[in-house]
Order: sequence, then structure tokens, then C-alpha cells
Amino acid sequence: MRKWIALPLAVLCFLGLTGCFLLPAEPEVPELPLVTPYSGAEYITAQVTRGDLTLVQTFSCTFSATRQENLKFTTVDKPYGTIFVTVGQEVTAGTLVAELEAGDVKEKLRKAEEEIARLEIQVRSAEKALELALEQEALRKADNTTTSDARAADLAYYRESLVIRQEKRDELSEELESLRLYAGIDGIVTYVKTVREGETSSKADLIATITDTASSMFTGSTDAWQWLKPGTEVEVTCGDAQYPCVSVSAASLGLEEYEDFRGNRTIYLKLLGPETPSGDNTRGTVELLLDSRQDVLILPKRAVFTVGDQYYVYCEDENGLKNAKPVSCGLLAGWYIEVTDGLSEGDTVIVS
Repeated sequence: MRKWIALPLAVLCFLGLTGCFLLPAEPEVPELPLVTPYSGAEYITAQVTRGDLTLVQTFSCTFSATRQENLKFTTVDKPYGTIFVTVGQEVTAGTLVAELEAGDVKEKLRKAEEEIARLEIQVRSAEKALELALEQEALRKADNTTTSDARAADLAYYRESLVIRQEKRDELSEELESLRLYAGIDGIVTYVKTVREGETSSKADLIATITDTASSMFTGSTDAWQWLKPGTEVEVTCGDAQYPCVSVSAASLGLEEYEDFRGNRTIYLKLLGPETPSGDNTRGTVELLLDSRQDVLILPKRAVFTVGDQYYVYCEDENGLKNAKPVSCGLLAGWYIEVTDGLSEGDTVIVS
């Protein structure tokens, strides 16, 4: 009897176990994170303070002449003749500076001048002879004017010959001038070409440079030229020396205004005092005051960031977390920026 009871129990147990394998598995529940109180973080901070801001821009300049004349021959393949000036020599406009070989032209010109002088004497003599012949014919009341006619013909011949010789002389003079170079400005000779024996002229050869020392001034290039309108006074610092100057326009110096692709323009600064830089002291700097603020709220500029056109700072809330706060800002000068709204003096902001 026990055997019959045990067998159904075994079958039931087997079916029960099989049913367990057929049921779907239950999903595993993930472990919840361990919640601990926030302990805060260490931030680098800065305080809103009051101070003055000054926006300056510095640019370099050099003391040099603004007017120079570079002299070159336009006649080519002619032997060089004489250079009449030396470096350091003071010249005036019209001074003969150099000349190509012109011996044959000068000889022809000399002969033409001699011929003109001879013809001028002959013209004067023929004029007197004609005048005398006319007077004698008038005294005799003669109808025969053969003598005066002959004297008139002689005078016409000499006059025509004189005109021809003068035209020839003018041609030779023009030819000689084409072989010469003259200074066009007053100044100092700062360069003279060294001519090799047998060398001939070329349009590319620079023969001499004349520098107008009276036009010497400081020149520099800056994109802040709007702050240096003509008449603006500044100081140029060269080492330990300072030179008061006034800004002048390019047009007043006979120069063209030039602006490069970066927006820089050449600035011309004329000395106001009698002292002039020299030697190694000809390079200097100018510090321009572009803008300033006094007694305003300021922050280090690295404490402020932008999103679009809006300025923000990070502040720490009561839980120790960073929150972005919108602010309004003004002048940026150097490492600091002006805060115009959104913060008060003594407020702390997060820098990083």
C-alpha cells in the first residue's frame, strides 16, 4: 500500500519541478546608488571689487625723413661720366648731381655757342650797315636802292643763320640735360652710387638719394589711427627720453593716405621741441589712451563667459553647486572687465 502512495507523490514532484522550468525568469532589480550628503567642491573664486580701468594701445615708431628723392637716369647704355656730390653733402633744389659721358655733346654745344656769338656780331654789323645805307640814299635822294637792298639781304641772311644756330644749340642743350641729374629738393645726400670703370647707364640704377632732413619725424603704423587726428599731441618714448609730438596728416606732407588690409594707417608725428633723436635712439613707442573708467565694479575677465551676446558668471549656490548667472558688462581693459549690472561689490564668483 505504501508503494502505491509513494509513486503518485513522485510523479507530482516531477511535474512540479518541470513546471518551475517552464515559468519565465523574474527580472533582476538593480542596486540603488548609495546616497551620501554633498561634501562640496573646491573652486577658484574671485570677488567683485571697485577700481579704475584704462584701455591703452601701444605702437612702435621710427624717427626718419618722410621726404626722399631717388635719382635715376632715363637714358640707357651711355657710359657714366661724373658724380658731383658725396654722401653727407648738403644740396639745394637744382644742384647738379651727376652726368653721363657727354664730351661730344659739350663740344658741339661749345661750337654752336661760338657760332651764335659770331652771327650775333654779324647781325649787329649788318643792321648798322643797312642803317647807314638808308641814310646815305636819303641824303642823295637817290632812286637807286641797290646798296640798301644788298645790306637788307645780308641782314636777313645773318638773322636766319642765327635762328638756325640757336635752334641747334637748344637741341644740344636738351640732349645735354637728358644726360644730367639734378636735385629736386633741398636736403642731404644720403647715398651715392659707386661706378665701375666702363659701366653704362640703366634705368634700374639708383645714382643718388637726397633726404629732406627738415621733414624728419616719427612714423608708425596702427589701427588706432582714429585717436590720432591731425593736431593730437602725444609723447614718444625712446629709451629714457620722451619727445613731445603732434600728429600731422599725410596730405600736409604731400603724401598719399594708405591703409593696409588689416586697417592700419601710417601715422606722422612732428616734433614739438628742439631736441631730436639720433643714433640708436631713433626708435620709440607711443601709448594711446583709448578709453577709461573710474571707480567701477570689476572682475578678472576669465571669470566671465559669453553665450551669444549675453555675459554670464558662475556662482556657487547654497548646495555648493555652480550656477550660471547673467550679468551686464562694459569696458574690457587688459585682464579685467567692467561689470555694469547683475553683481554687487563683494560678491564672489567662480573663476574655475
